[in-house]
Amino acid sequence: METEAELPAAEERKREHHFWVRAIALAILGVSVVALLGATLLSISHAPAPHHIPVGYVGAETTRQALSTQAGSALEITDYESRDAALTGIARLDVYGALIVTDTGVELLKSTAASPQVAASLTALVTKAFAGTATPTVTEATPLPAGDSAGGGLGVMLQVVILGGTIGSIGLGRLVPRYRAKWARGELPLLFLVLYALCVGAGISGLARGFGVGDHVDFLHLTLSLALINLAATASTSALVSLVGSAGAAVGGLLYFLIGAPISGAATAGPLMPVFWHDFGQALPPGAGATLLRRVLYFPDAPMGTPLLTLGLYAGIGALVLGVVNYLAGFLQKDSLAGLP
Repeated sequence: METEAELPAAEERKREHHFWVRAIALAILGVSVVALLGATLLSISHAPAPHHIPVGYVGAETTRQALSTQAGSALEITDYESRDAALTGIARLDVYGALIVTDTGVELLKSTAASPQVAASLTALVTKAFAGTATPTVTEATPLPAGDSAGGGLGVMLQVVILGGTIGSIGLGRLVPRYRAKWARGELPLLFLVLYALCVGAGISGLARGFGVGDHVDFLHLTLSLALINLAATASTSALVSLVGSAGAAVGGLLYFLIGAPISGAATAGPLMPVFWHDFGQALPPGAGATLLRRVLYFPDAPMGTPLLTLGLYAGIGALVLGVVNYLAGFLQKDSLAGLP
């Protein structure tokens, strides 16, 4: 049995020195990443405070001004001509609630389906504003369905569909090296992404119905919405992987899952998050997906153009990049897409 020859003492010390240099560098990098990520996540939700909550108002101008002065930046008040008009604004998600002030009393129309946290904040703000003068009557304008009374179903569905997108990207990455690229068959990876998204959408929609979440929504409508969210995440991540290799999957996981989920608005509404993180979240597939799902599930009268456009851009541009990469791989006679980046 051969034994490894002992190294000279100087060489041994040199190797040990190299080990500790690299170990220290790795430790510094790890601690820096953890600190940066921790600071980012804490800055998003460590102390949520209401700001610029869109709320409707029907009543006298003097009361409106007094309420605006007392609430400060917490509320962004929009005037409505009648209670019915305010209810329409809530149904369109133009406002999170409405305050109706008449000679007979004060009524708060709250929308728990829009955000349970914002509804609670509005109730507390209005109760404090009218303390000693009137006791507001709180009316639920858009309650959560019985199957999702806590409001957590939307966040769970979003996390699962985004996680499914990550799995799809990794799965495509495993399939690609075994697929001989041909410029004339550039549709195969794209066809996989579309079929995978439809399967994920149908699967999650069916599971949600089994638990009583979304059973009031048309199955096909919910399936297509979930499929679009999944396709936006999967196609864009796969495009990154095709351009920069496995680092693209890490970037996608960081942006879409680790950071994207907390700032999506699924669990914490925009008026309770810092403005930058809210805006950034809505520019990512999880944020646009959360907005789309909330409107599909609870607010069918609300406009859906912006989230559909955002998700469509991620899905379309990602699919285009992946198709071009496949075309080039075939044109350059590469054995597979994996050899192109």
